[in-house]
Amino acid sequence: MKIIVTGGAGFIGGNFVHYMVNQYPEDMIINLDLLTYAGNLETLKPVENAPNYKFIKGDIADREFIFKLFEEEKPDVVINFAAESHVDRSITDPESFVRTNVMGTTTLLDACRQYGIK
Repeated sequence: MKIIVTGGAGFIGGNFVHYMVNQYPEDMIINLDLLTYAGNLETLKPVENAPNYKFIKGDIADREFIFKLFEEEKPDVVINFAAESHVDRSITDPESFVRTNVMGTTTLLDACRQYGIK
């Protein structure tokens, strides 16, 4: 099975990626993250060379990028952990929250529907 995990360089997503890579070696885990202030690839060093792991830097709100990625990778499952969640930043930059949390999620849902993904 091929699984795209968005926000996989964040705290929750990173722990999920570790778990999936180690517990399900037969599944391909694709970690899609924009690497904003909350992303940290250092925490993924233990799995970065695993044969069932791949990192892709990208924005879930970039519709063209997401649809191209789904066309190329043909994932079976998409798990979304990508989100803007820091309250202080929501006050100073609310647009980034709407872009990621609303538009990004909508883009993922549209792509999943078009490609018949769970």
